[in-house]
Amino acid sequence: MSTPRQVPDVRRRLPPEERRRQLVAVGLQELSNRPIHALSIDRVAEIAGISRGLLFRYFPTKQDFYVAVVGAASRRMLRAATPDPDDPDPLRACLNAFVSFVDRHSDNYQAFFHGGFGADPQILEIHDEVRNTMVGRILTATRATPNPLTTMRLRGWWSMVESLAVDRTAAPDTSVDDVVDYSIIVLRAVVLDDPGVTSPGSGS
Repeated sequence: MSTPRQVPDVRRRLPPEERRRQLVAVGLQELSNRPIHALSIDRVAEIAGISRGLLFRYFPTKQDFYVAVVGAASRRMLRAATPDPDDPDPLRACLNAFVSFVDRHSDNYQAFFHGGFGADPQILEIHDEVRNTMVGRILTATRATPNPLTTMRLRGWWSMVESLAVDRTAAPDTSVDDVVDYSIIVLRAVVLDDPGVTSPGSGS
């Protein structure tokens, strides 16, 4: 039997930004149990202890609320994919965290960025921010020189990593480590071949 949810006191007044954060947090919590297209505004408002009408004071449309939730989920993923400064293999740490995140949230990740929601300009901006952030981390992890050619190659390579991470969820014989290992092989063969890039540990 599931434990009943704790519904906040409806009489409690919160500052606008705190209320927005609360509503987004409830949205993220709900996404752990259902796809985003089944995310109910009424249920989010009920859990937060407010009316549907009050929710729309903070997010004028359902799409605005969805965009806020997608942005929060993306930031959560990026925090998880931040390698420890002392990690001996930051490249693998970044990739493993990202592929593992997609593994756990495959349906919603595809809905966010490759389904109907992905056509929204704000969602496209969030997706591009994720890619740019991860490409920047890969540049740092590989000690690559951020010249236009290397950056272009890395952006194309990252699209491949993302596609592999999503497709892997439908191929149970392929593990997260398999995707990470292959991505590193391709990175070293295609991107690190650039004269402006040095491989960690190469001493050059």
